Amino acid sequence: MTGYDPLFLGEEVPLPLLQGKTAEDALQDGRVYDFTHFSIVMNARRRFAVFSAACVDEGKFLEIPRNNKSWHFDERIGAEYQVGPEYYVQNDYDRGHLTRRKDVCWGTRQEAEKANYDSFCYANIALQHHNFNTGIWNCLEDWILYRLKNEKKMLVITGPIYKETDEEYCGVNGRPGCRIQVPFGFWKSVFFVNTQNRITNMSFLIRQSPDHLNEACEYQRLETYQVPLSTITRETGLLFKPGLYEANPLFVAVSGLAETELDTAPVRQVIHQAADLIMER
Repeated sequence: MTGYDPLFLGEEVPLPLLQGKTAEDALQDGRVYDFTHFSIVMNARRRFAVFSAACVDEGKFLEIPRNNKSWHFDERIGAEYQVGPEYYVQNDYDRGHLTRRKDVCWGTRQEAEKANYDSFCYANIALQHHNFNTGIWNCLEDWILYRLKNEKKMLVITGPIYKETDEEYCGVNGRPGCRIQVPFGFWKSVFFVNTQNRITNMSFLIRQSPDHLNEACEYQRLETYQVPLSTITRETGLLFKPGLYEANPLFVAVSGLAETELDTAPVRQVIHQAADLIMER
């Protein structure tokens, strides 16, 4: 199989639609670039992805050795629209995978090896602070897969969160004016089939940018939050299939809820360990 499959879970989970500034900045009008078991839409202005969307099948995982010689540009996208290796040296930022390498290493040996290589494309990489790239954020899929009772398959859509105020970073030897900006944070939406054979969504957000001056911020730096899917739409300008918002256990805009119930309903949950995940409403 090549690329993201919206019917991977049986019920359709289409890629989100680009709106507003997100649509304006997308490369080639939001063209979807297919890789092995995942697909990417690029942000032409920022030179990172709008999102990367992957199909994950734990039952077909294969152990493929990591090869740090696999870093490469995708010729279809063009190196001019991908942030290269010079931005990832002598600093606190890792070449952070958006779609995890491990998540797409499944299928036949040939498929898994190709997916492993594809995941090292600079289109699937972003400036991620080392302390979050190697922390809880990297464990979320594993924690969810462990708790699934049915077939252990997921769809994972993830990407950067961009702000106009994001700090420019031109590398240790670069000159100001490169127009490369460190993403404010990152988001991740995971879709799977629950025990009632219904699509469930769990969404997450992390902020990596430091506070500037006395600016108040809703999210603490390098904390992982579980959030409603509507929060992802608000932060990214991506519109998901309507029914998927209600599939999130933190969804609160349900007709008939009293105002007091809305006031006390959780709108975000800090995640420090697997037990903190909210998988059911």
